[in-house]
Amino acid sequence: MDRHKYSEVRDIFVKELKRDLIGPEYNDEDILTEDPSQAYLTGMLCPVDSEVEETEELDEPYLEPLVRSTIENENTETDEEETKNEKIGKDKTKKRQNSLGLKMYTDKELKKLKAIIRWGEYKKDKRFDEKSNKEISIWVRKIINHTIIIPLDEESYKINLPKKGMLENIQLMLKKVSIKGTTNNLLSIFLVNKNIDKTKKKSIYQVSMEISDVENTAIFIPENLARKDKSDFQEYLYRNKPIFAKGFGCAAEWFNFNSKNASVIKTSFIPTHEVEGMSTELPYDSKYGDLPNDYFSIRKMAIDQNPFSLLDKLNNLADRYNNWINDLTFDSVDDQKSARMAMDKCEDSLKRIREGIDILRNNSKAYRAFIFMNEVMHTQISMKNYSKNNQITTLENELSKENFNWRPFQLAFILQNIRGIIDPSSKDRELVDLLWFPTGGGKTEAYLGIIAFLLGYRRLTRDEVSSYNKDGGVTVILRYTLRLLTTQQRDRLTRLISAAEYLRVQDRQSFGNSEFSIGFWVGGQVTANKLEDLQEKYKKEWQVRKEYEKIEKQVIECPCCGSKNPNFKYLPNRDTSTQKVGIKIFCKNTECYYHQNHIPVYLVDEEIYRKAPSIIISTVDKFARLPWDEKTANIFGRVDRYCQKCGYIANGENHKTRHYNPPAKVYQVKEFYPPELIIQDELHLITGPLGTIYGLYETAVENLCTAKIEEKIYPPKYIAATATIKNAEEQVKKVFGRLSSSQFPPPGLNIEDSFFGRERNLEDFPFRLYTGVCVNGSSMKTVILRVFSVLLQVSETIIQDPKYAEYVDYIDPYRTLIGYFNSIRELGGAVRLLDDDVRKRIQRLRTIYGFPKERYIDNVEELTSRVPSYRIPQILELLDKSTGNKELDVALATNMISVGMDVDRLGLMVVNGQPKQTSEYIQASSRVGRSKPGLVVTVYNPYRPRDLSHYENFKGYHSRLYNHVEGTTATPFAARARDRALHASLVAMLRLKNSNLINNKDAVNISSINLSELKGIFRQRVSISHNKNLKDTLNDLDHFLDNWQNLSRRESTLQYYFFPSSENLNKSEVRLLSRFNDRVPKILEERDTLDSMRQIEATSKIYIQDGWYKSEK
Repeated sequence: MDRHKYSEVRDIFVKELKRDLIGPEYNDEDILTEDPSQAYLTGMLCPVDSEVEETEELDEPYLEPLVRSTIENENTETDEEETKNEKIGKDKTKKRQNSLGLKMYTDKELKKLKAIIRWGEYKKDKRFDEKSNKEISIWVRKIINHTIIIPLDEESYKINLPKKGMLENIQLMLKKVSIKGTTNNLLSIFLVNKNIDKTKKKSIYQVSMEISDVENTAIFIPENLARKDKSDFQEYLYRNKPIFAKGFGCAAEWFNFNSKNASVIKTSFIPTHEVEGMSTELPYDSKYGDLPNDYFSIRKMAIDQNPFSLLDKLNNLADRYNNWINDLTFDSVDDQKSARMAMDKCEDSLKRIREGIDILRNNSKAYRAFIFMNEVMHTQISMKNYSKNNQITTLENELSKENFNWRPFQLAFILQNIRGIIDPSSKDRELVDLLWFPTGGGKTEAYLGIIAFLLGYRRLTRDEVSSYNKDGGVTVILRYTLRLLTTQQRDRLTRLISAAEYLRVQDRQSFGNSEFSIGFWVGGQVTANKLEDLQEKYKKEWQVRKEYEKIEKQVIECPCCGSKNPNFKYLPNRDTSTQKVGIKIFCKNTECYYHQNHIPVYLVDEEIYRKAPSIIISTVDKFARLPWDEKTANIFGRVDRYCQKCGYIANGENHKTRHYNPPAKVYQVKEFYPPELIIQDELHLITGPLGTIYGLYETAVENLCTAKIEEKIYPPKYIAATATIKNAEEQVKKVFGRLSSSQFPPPGLNIEDSFFGRERNLEDFPFRLYTGVCVNGSSMKTVILRVFSVLLQVSETIIQDPKYAEYVDYIDPYRTLIGYFNSIRELGGAVRLLDDDVRKRIQRLRTIYGFPKERYIDNVEELTSRVPSYRIPQILELLDKSTGNKELDVALATNMISVGMDVDRLGLMVVNGQPKQTSEYIQASSRVGRSKPGLVVTVYNPYRPRDLSHYENFKGYHSRLYNHVEGTTATPFAARARDRALHASLVAMLRLKNSNLINNKDAVNISSINLSELKGIFRQRVSISHNKNLKDTLNDLDHFLDNWQNLSRRESTLQYYFFPSSENLNKSEVRLLSRFNDRVPKILEERDTLDSMRQIEATSKIYIQDGWYKSEK
């Protein structure tokens, strides 16, 4: 693949975007047939009194002055001011931009600077047009050039530039400020159009200002060196990504620079910055040399009969890491303590990697589990390849191929987690391991490997624990925050578990008799909640069909061979010999392993509880069900019986079998060992209100996943993954109640190189190019219209125009445009634009520029919360269709795609407005450019101060994207959070752990329970999360428990919940819980309880009194 060709295609897009919005380059002729103020949107400076005409649609509700045309207004605004300003309404008399500027740092000894200033002036003229056979108006451009020497003797300087064209009164201004405690100056240089004219006739276009030294030496100093308040360890990590300047009303770019100096600083109205891709290959080691490409081959590790050979490879990895750490030096770091801590983290990681290798050497079952992990990973990737080419290959053929190599960081992460996985009493079990790696780097495969290792190890050690059954039961819980994430990860995990089951059947002696399986636990909007929802004797025919359609759309192809639309059979079924109830899925391909054997996936909530699958994949919301449903105890292994018809039964649960004919047999069984591993993907999304409520429920989840053997407590292992997070250690304390966490890979002393991940040279590996557009004086809809139209048309022009023939084979990544919007309201406006205005603008572009053929926009899709769940996989499949294969033209999306949309083909995105969080911006823009160089165009709203600030600091911001990630917040034990969910967490723990409290009517038995242990659990958790709330939390617990106990003594009919009806009320039944925001009046003292972790805001009812307006008179 020639990445440079793709990069050149991107450059064509940017060049055409600049030509349409700003105008052609200076050395090109420009003759317009329309007024330049209509032809161009940005890059111009208008006269002082130039106003935005009312005819121009300024429908955005965010208006804030764009450029500080006087030097006094340089200070940025506070967050409070920004919030206030974003409430300002329409303003039809906004002034257009009449100035631009640059801010930079130099040494105080510098005496003068050189400014090169250019712009275009347009003169109206007439010419005869042969096509229309009449005289028409034209506007002809003249380029104006100035070279000015700016003296730095005084604190300020002004000069009116000599008149070279039609206009005068163009002024250059300087403001110099000495930075206290340093030998440096802060310089602000402005170019101002001082002409006075309410029209735009005295505007100048394609404005450019370039600042340099008179002698062309590197005189500009980066911000971190120029200001003492910037010299911290974080700045040291980013020392090779210096920020030399910021713009005023424009962006700043710098050239010919290193970490200490730059030679040239220039204004830019459409700035660009390319971020580096990440290499996961190991750096060259002088002692060990380079590694062969297949050194960490999964297949070789799976079939290698020589353990010493495999262990040597793993030791080689650890030795190389050790050498890299030893080569780090931090003598030049001012913050020696922080540098030492960074080094210590690297050494701790190395120590844990070596411990993992030692365990594999000395523990035969751990070693066998490691081999099993490689077998599973190799098999599932072979299944994936077989799925793509099932007409021309076989699974056996794919299994014989070398099809995947571990990335070193994936193996290292697995190795350093082995002790925490196999030894529940180790300190590593208490540690939350955070896998931090850029989007698309392979995080998922790393934790899939850990899952496969644990699945194997649990079964291999099933005879070592007498008090629990380890041959089955839920082993791993994976949680995601968004449906799109869950959908795509479910497909990967389905293939993983299918591979594990395929291998288990071949070695039952090692891996037990219970199947490996997965449950998709997401709820009624996506799948059915109950099996009776699929039976016509309980539902109407159309309702049953609707429920079937929901579950059939969750598994649309066989994970093994890729055959579409597998068979869903409701059991018992005349085609099968079993009398068990449930849903079984079979592949239609008679040659596939899963034609005779069912695909081990469970989609209905009731069946998930009864089957206790090995892996549960869920949205975080679903755990709000714990206090409501006694069957959820099965997820945590708390079963005591097995019904031959429907499966496992929770401890103490009332289970009726007489309605079966013949009655089902029920056997006593041992409890399953509880889930041992909890994985939280995209940890950065567990923040704000969601993170707060999540943290409260997590108290119950961790407790229910904790094993107790001979009075010793063994908690589950936590692993989290993200590409964007800050202050992770605090987040772990608040959300998971764990004292310590470990980020992998630790960054070391250079943000560009952590040994396991290194930034790639852009000259060798073009990656993702960001481009900024910020237009003053036009509505955001107008700008989006222009940007969309140009980008869509360029892809067609490259295909049709012979001069671009060499790029036709490289256009596919940019053929589908992803439009990213911060709200559904803004996205709705774009839908209307695409319906009509974009098509008309594309026709206009063809007329203006003479393109061979216009682009027709036929296929547009939307990826938002409004899209039904079953449509998501279909849209993702459409996004993957290549050029000429009915590819999508446009996909409009909200933050739903910021995580989880893994479509390698995509290469072009427009972001409408700076997202509120940098983490969202990184995640969303990382959806493009995953396999080919990507292009992201961010359209900023100049009337939002935050947008404008990001635009003016475009290069500095994008060069340090990850440094700008905001810290996450969660306050699970704050007062209002406790009101919402503290009691729910308490009820879940008590109900699901005590057999005499589990059934709905068992709420009355609370007085028989010893509550001291439970209070101790909360006490420990709150002391870690937020100790100052400890007293209030314990008081709230006591208050709720006292009320519950009093109700149980007073009301013998106390239940957890029932829907109030005349029948209940006549029986004087009482309930402990009521549904949050339930419109049904309360009966007694029940507590509002959440059904979802997102439904946390109370609603208020408004009653309009008849005739109120009369009483006011």
